Amino acid sequence: MTMTRWAIRPAAAFESQRDLWDRVNRINGDHPLLDSTFVECLLRHFGSPATRLAVSLDQEHPGIALVERTKLGVWQTFQPSQAPLGLLALAQSPAHQQAFGLLKSLPGFPLTLSVLQQDPDFTAFPDTVAVPLVERLPYIQTARLTIGGSFDAYWQSRGRNLVHNLSRQRRRLSERGSTLELVGDRDASAVPEGVRSYGLLESKGWKAAEGTAVTAENQQGRFYIDLLERFSRRGEGVIYRLLLDGRTVAVDLCLERNDTLIVLKTTYEEEISGLSLGLLLHREIFRTAFDERRLKVIEFYGPVRDWHTKWTGEIRTMYHLTFHRSGWVRRARSLAREWARRDKRP
Repeated sequence: MTMTRWAIRPAAAFESQRDLWDRVNRINGDHPLLDSTFVECLLRHFGSPATRLAVSLDQEHPGIALVERTKLGVWQTFQPSQAPLGLLALAQSPAHQQAFGLLKSLPGFPLTLSVLQQDPDFTAFPDTVAVPLVERLPYIQTARLTIGGSFDAYWQSRGRNLVHNLSRQRRRLSERGSTLELVGDRDASAVPEGVRSYGLLESKGWKAAEGTAVTAENQQGRFYIDLLERFSRRGEGVIYRLLLDGRTVAVDLCLERNDTLIVLKTTYEEEISGLSLGLLLHREIFRTAFDERRLKVIEFYGPVRDWHTKWTGEIRTMYHLTFHRSGWVRRARSLAREWARRDKRP
């Protein structure tokens, strides 16, 4: 196996390597969640002194990654919770040769390197099952909706309960003189207010009790403002708001590139009874997408929830990959997990 050597640098060197990152990302489909702007925002708001930038020294097969050591001998891709995909971009095929080179280029005596949160439709590692020193573990199931045909045909293909309940809710709103309106804010100047509206809704719900709610003032809120302002300046950011009689009651924070819309975050007013505001928001977004015929795919990166399955049956499994330095390392890790499982048995 030919090993690629890598240079390991502080994460602050990322700014000088953004062109390389984007060049490799374009080779792999130009995914917006692996765009250098997305990555730079993650580093700015969630990076730490432990984060390292790795750059392949093979000019013919470029590669670049952000990695962190989690404990002695154990490394993984830099993976804040706001990043749906593992922060690594490789151009070589088969890419696992580059990953083994990265593993052995890391400082100290690294035993494993985990490449986290791989989307089977965009990964550089589609065929690692048969590679002896690579372990593949399921991560989550995630959903997408493919846009095609008419909205009426799509709507009638949905479950009877969904169609009946949302139709009834919309009819009742109309009978009492209330109005629902979908607003899509694409201007960078609208981003701070859009994120503030998002935060006001989320701060009233269960995430506030857990301390995970986004607000315009906290670290998460500052990240989303920074991110969406930058993407909106390029025409690739959009904040969808559902207005009930002119008041914001549901919000989606999204990125859009080419023919794909990615829903980053969604929230809705939980205190209004009798209305499924999150479902009503997405019905309007999907109706607009079908009618405009501009988008082909809507992605819902994140674990599949019940509300996803009401809209689509397109579900795939994301996974983690762990690259082991040797066979004995893999066997030792397997034994350690088996002992841990036995200890937990009653």
